[in-house]
Amino acid sequence: MKHRYSIICSALIIISIGLTSHLHAQHIPETGSEDFHTGIRLFQEGLYENSIEYFNRFIEKNPESSLDENARYHLALAYAKVNAEGADTYIEEFASHYPTGFRTVDLFTYWGNEKFENDDYGSALEFYKRAFDINENRGKAALLYYRMAESSVELNDHQGASEYYLKLAEEYPDSDLAPIALYARGDLYLSSQQYQASTDAFELLRRNYPNHELTRKVGTALGESYYQQGRYEEAIDALLNAIQYLEGETESKAIILIAESYNFLNQLQRATTYYRRYINLNKGRDQARLAHYGLGWVYHKQQVYHWAAESFGNAVNGDDETSRKALYYKAVNEKLSGRYDLAIETFQKFGDQYQDGFWIEQAYYEWAVTAFEMGDYVMSLEVLLNLVRSDVDLENAGDVYTLLGEAYFANNEYTRAIQAFEEAEKLVNVSNDIKRQARFQRAWVQYQNQAYNSAQPTFQELYEENPRATLSGEALFWSADSYYNMENYSRAISQLERFLRDFSGHELEGAARYSLGWAYFKTQAYDKAVGPLTDFLEKYEPPPIALFPYDVDTQLRIADAYFAQGLYEDALSYYEEAVGAEPGGDYALFQIANSYHRNDQSFEAVTTFRRLIRIYPFSQLREQAQYNIGYIYFLIGNYTQAIDEFNSLINSFLNSSWAARSQYNIGDAYYNAGEYDNAIEAYKKVLEDYPRSDYIIESINGIEFSQLAAGEDDSSEEVMEEFLDSHPQSGTADRLRFQLAENQLQAGNYEEAISSLRNYLRVTNSDRLVAEAHYNIGEAFERLNNLDAAIREYQLIISEHSDSDRANEALYNLGRLYYEMEEYRLSASAFEALISQSSALQLEALVGAGNAYIALGEADRAQDKFMQGLRMNANHEDSQLGIGKVAIEKRNYTEAERIFREIANSSSAGAGAEAQYHLGLTYQMQSNYNEALKAYSNVRILFEGYDEWVSKSMLRSAECHMALRSRQEGENLLEQLIDRYPDSKAASQARERLNQN
Repeated sequence: MKHRYSIICSALIIISIGLTSHLHAQHIPETGSEDFHTGIRLFQEGLYENSIEYFNRFIEKNPESSLDENARYHLALAYAKVNAEGADTYIEEFASHYPTGFRTVDLFTYWGNEKFENDDYGSALEFYKRAFDINENRGKAALLYYRMAESSVELNDHQGASEYYLKLAEEYPDSDLAPIALYARGDLYLSSQQYQASTDAFELLRRNYPNHELTRKVGTALGESYYQQGRYEEAIDALLNAIQYLEGETESKAIILIAESYNFLNQLQRATTYYRRYINLNKGRDQARLAHYGLGWVYHKQQVYHWAAESFGNAVNGDDETSRKALYYKAVNEKLSGRYDLAIETFQKFGDQYQDGFWIEQAYYEWAVTAFEMGDYVMSLEVLLNLVRSDVDLENAGDVYTLLGEAYFANNEYTRAIQAFEEAEKLVNVSNDIKRQARFQRAWVQYQNQAYNSAQPTFQELYEENPRATLSGEALFWSADSYYNMENYSRAISQLERFLRDFSGHELEGAARYSLGWAYFKTQAYDKAVGPLTDFLEKYEPPPIALFPYDVDTQLRIADAYFAQGLYEDALSYYEEAVGAEPGGDYALFQIANSYHRNDQSFEAVTTFRRLIRIYPFSQLREQAQYNIGYIYFLIGNYTQAIDEFNSLINSFLNSSWAARSQYNIGDAYYNAGEYDNAIEAYKKVLEDYPRSDYIIESINGIEFSQLAAGEDDSSEEVMEEFLDSHPQSGTADRLRFQLAENQLQAGNYEEAISSLRNYLRVTNSDRLVAEAHYNIGEAFERLNNLDAAIREYQLIISEHSDSDRANEALYNLGRLYYEMEEYRLSASAFEALISQSSALQLEALVGAGNAYIALGEADRAQDKFMQGLRMNANHEDSQLGIGKVAIEKRNYTEAERIFREIANSSSAGAGAEAQYHLGLTYQMQSNYNEALKAYSNVRILFEGYDEWVSKSMLRSAECHMALRSRQEGENLLEQLIDRYPDSKAASQARERLNQN
């Protein structure tokens, strides 16, 4: 940092003048001074070694001479010149003779200068300080302050240097060095980026020396200091005041700082003027790039993106930071101007030129985004993969991997998309927001791929972690929608209601109201469906391009909800709004007719059905409308007109599914009219013309009833056998055999049902109902209490028909039956197998496994299963009951009481009965028999319809009475139990107790 300013030369000149004045001082001749003068002459000629001999001789011969100090001074200097390494010794020897003499000041100052010039700044500072401390000569104090400050600067002791400069100006304000010191102090702060301190220093110079030459020049430095502090208006004022005194590099620097300041102040027109002035001053020079880069930002702010791209392009020259950034921003502005092709070319140029170093991540990421937005997902993937496989230490790795996942997803590579999102989520140096975004995107991929079971838990976790965080609202909505798609409407309703309560005004609010209405509709809570659907219809604006008419669909669902509640007038008002809509108008008209029909307005109903057939001749509802006309006449007893209408349908739509039904109803119409022969013929026509219809069994039954009503012998069984002989291979025959067996099962003829189902399995050629038949046989055996045989049927389904709809139910029944048989290990195994299959029965399986583990005394495993159930559904009562049972097993009775009491108070169903029973059991296990008796009594009072828990509570109440030494009362209760519930397991235990007594 030596010679930092040209002004330092002034100080050096002053110092040299001071030294020279002493070296050339004229002295009055003394007697015997010839050796002294000869020594001086030789010293001045640079013959230092020769001069030493004369100075030593003079000192030796003239010990009391007035020239002694001068001789010793020059002798010390001569020795220093001849032997620089030993100079300190000679100087210290002189100082010992004249410790406070002015020559000592000169010598210390001189030698300090020598040390400074040889970069030994620490020694230089020490000699300057020693010179300063000699009190006899204060005339050089200002110069010494200055030299101490300069030495401190070189030693990087900026605080010390600043103090020396300031003391010089304060103690010697009239010194020529005072303004120089203040300027140097300000520049020192500026170079060390202490901009406020720099400003204060320069302001002090301007106040104390307003007319000094340096003050006129301080404007550039002061302006830069203001600029660095962000005080752009003050920077501009200072620079404009100074610019008239500037030229060359300092003028250029002032101009670019003015331009940059105007840019930061968004005074873009003035910024443009000074950027162009800078370009003109530096035309043909590399420095002009700075102004081109600044102009790029000016045009970017003005949204003149093609000019911005051009200016950034002019700033590219080489491999420095400015070139990289300029090339990047050139591409960005080409993209913003709509020239994606040019942007891709520029990004490609960036990629070809730079594979590592500064701003690689930013450029490659934006390159990939641009390709993604163009729909070139392959290019986006290539760029991102090059980035993540490089040695670049990614600052925003989460963003990169998230975009990689989105690109994979857009390219239909779902597995890799999920892997990329998972990688983004694992990165420990990624912000929580980015991790949440990655997890959300992963779940979104799964949702889009219809893996709702996998997506839903992630959406729910994202919401529950922080309900107020970014994406929480969307996560809750999509969690609810996942439940909806899984047909778990109760959970969907709960979460949609929470979304609407907590995220009012959210962009998905309309969709949430629409989905909530549908969810209520799906659960047949029609009264609750109306509100959100009406809100959606009245308040929500569908997107400009909708995939289907939301308004029509919503009107129809509201109308259907009113219709389902029997509020036909309300339904009519909404159906009428949808008449004429495409699609949906025919359905609206159809339902208007049905509403009239349900409201006992038969004429209006028939008229509207005929209108539908006329207006919508190609509607899929026209056949049902014609059928309904016939059926309305049938219901009001106009059988002749009904038969005509049914025949009209058959003649018009012979192959319609409604034709067989109409033919069957013709038989019913004749039957009701008392024309039994015609009825029998009509039923037989169903068998002849529609052997594959669903009305075969009904028609055979109709023949039976008609023959009996006519007083004839029943030949329906022969008709059925004849039909089966005529159509042995038909699908209808197969279903007929199966349906006959099902009818027997439903009628409670279990043994006959088993025989018919086994016969069905023997003769059927279809695999479609085989698993169903075995399942029904298993159910029949259960009704007959032949549990081993039932288990064999369920096992057969699991082993041979594992892909059937009944396989999971069979597995569940196995777990349930093993539990009833107290084969708890087998029960747990069956439920665990069901859990691993992620079926719709998973919650039930978890509870079953948990109960089995409790019976086995494995409380921790049971608790794990119940907790899994609660994670799937926090309100699942059977899982909550399980946690209570675990608490009993672990003797945590306080927790058990709390859980059972909450469920018993909130549920009037089986869960409430079981909770009330276990509440009593909790008290009983603590020997609190009176409280136990109250709890058991509430089972009988509040849950009378639940025989299992009532019978168990009676058994337990008897135990409590006996424990309280009320044996007679206990035995009476056991006898009542046996009398009321003789076939229950509790009754069997009661008999054993009585026999023991």
